[in-house]
Amino acid sequence: MTEVVATGPVERAPEVRTLALTVRYYGREADALHEIDLRVARGELLGVAGENGAGKSTLALALAGLIPRVIRAQVSGSIELSSPDAHVGIVFSSPHNQISATKATVREELAFGLENLGVPRADMDARIDAALAALRVDHLAERFPFELSGGEQQRVAIASILVMGTQVLVLDEPTAQLDPASTRLVGELLRDVATSGTAVVVAEHAPVILGEADRVAVLHEGRLVAVGGPLTALGSATLGPVGLEPPTIVRLAELAGLTGPRVPADEELASGLRSGLGRGVEAMPGSVSGASIPWIPVRSHPPTPVEVDDLTHRYANGVEALRGVSLRIAPGETVAIVGQNGSGKTTLVKHLNGLLRPATGEVRIDGRSLLGRRVDEIAGTVGFVFQDPDDQLFGRSVEREVAFGPRNLQLDAATVERLVEAALGATGLADERRTNPYDLDRSRRKLVALASILAMDPAVLVLDEPTTGQDAPGVRRIGEIVEAFRDAGRTVIAITHDMELAARHFGRLVVMTAGRIVADGPPEEVFDVRNQALLASAGLVPPVAARVGAALGLGSTPTPEALARRLAGPPAG
Repeated sequence: MTEVVATGPVERAPEVRTLALTVRYYGREADALHEIDLRVARGELLGVAGENGAGKSTLALALAGLIPRVIRAQVSGSIELSSPDAHVGIVFSSPHNQISATKATVREELAFGLENLGVPRADMDARIDAALAALRVDHLAERFPFELSGGEQQRVAIASILVMGTQVLVLDEPTAQLDPASTRLVGELLRDVATSGTAVVVAEHAPVILGEADRVAVLHEGRLVAVGGPLTALGSATLGPVGLEPPTIVRLAELAGLTGPRVPADEELASGLRSGLGRGVEAMPGSVSGASIPWIPVRSHPPTPVEVDDLTHRYANGVEALRGVSLRIAPGETVAIVGQNGSGKTTLVKHLNGLLRPATGEVRIDGRSLLGRRVDEIAGTVGFVFQDPDDQLFGRSVEREVAFGPRNLQLDAATVERLVEAALGATGLADERRTNPYDLDRSRRKLVALASILAMDPAVLVLDEPTTGQDAPGVRRIGEIVEAFRDAGRTVIAITHDMELAARHFGRLVVMTAGRIVADGPPEEVFDVRNQALLASAGLVPPVAARVGAALGLGSTPTPEALARRLAGPPAG
């Protein structure tokens, strides 16, 4: 069993360390963590990186004391806190696991933890105001938490832990549902929290968060394979031997010859690359050219345009989420809808399969209005994958879950089998067919939800944040599925906060803010430097290749490949 002990006198700076920490879940043959030795000092921000299944979440849960007290597992080794009075707080990747659902307003939600700590009422308001302002959710203080968007809920969840002033703060993928600007905000906030004296441990995939860390610990198959500065720990020499890929920004830094401990700023990258223009371009990070996942359509669909005319939507609480949105999507297009949390993206796409009905305006699929049509009727044409897989899954096995949709379409048994096999293969779940979906981690449950819709072989595929919680191989798989679907002549519409995914795999970007479309065009146009102010107003940060290309005066370079081509040739005129 994990032993949590205090070492040293009370006045010693709070810190946490693990000694030979080993965790194995019951029923599993391999350790989730194996003899992990780590130390996080007071005032340090430690990032934890690794592929899905590497043990990041297990480490976070153990540090917070939830393993084995709440989540049963066989545990050996120890976790030591330097002070017996140190409080450890944890932020989960899903706000639904964090928000109490017992409070009527965001302000009351933040007060909940303070009440349990016995904080005097006179001190509460100032602490709550500071936490709300730090996460920029002060304008949501009087809103009901579950009326907010997923990203807004996540910022509230983070604020609800920060407000309690824990000495050790543990976060498990806290930015998975946040827009790019909010992700940067959280990274800067965690840096400030650590600087103020808190020991911070954050398990993340986002390079912008890991780049703020003092050190990054890399886990692979439950073992600690590297600890060092972000640029070193996430570099090719460290990750390559275990089959992992550095983030694009780290590969660019390597190409620029930058060797410092921290991930460099855009200007540093540009300066390093400028000195070696045209050299080493072959070392640029590349993407998969063309879909490697075969997708052979089984059902026949006519060309299916999507048309949205002057759409408005008001929720029961009076919030006007859509304000006159009009959109035309041709058959076979790949369209990424991007924008800050709460901009109306999910509200818009929920109108495309009848989950929401417009206050005014109209949606037409294949020339037919959705007014008066049932959701189950529309589902045969428009497949919708929810942001939260737990809103979608109910089957007792992965195979049953994936087969449910095509069976509901009353397809014959042989066709259902073909579709299920293709969907399981495309999502990498063929070996999990007999597994209960809820025995899988959240990232794999996301893939189960996707497979269940792929198996219906719809004409239009709608994805709400498909890469949430996915590691680099998982993101690549999602991109390949988008391309395979497109190559099969089908339409893909995705909400995403992953700007690199949007630039690589989607032919068109639609930018939303405050319930309106403010930009619409191909990635090279939308991410052009001339749109910098507009993108910032929509909570967006262009992908690193676009930012570096702009700093070099190379024109629009939304992908690493585009940047490589411009580096190899003359600057754009």
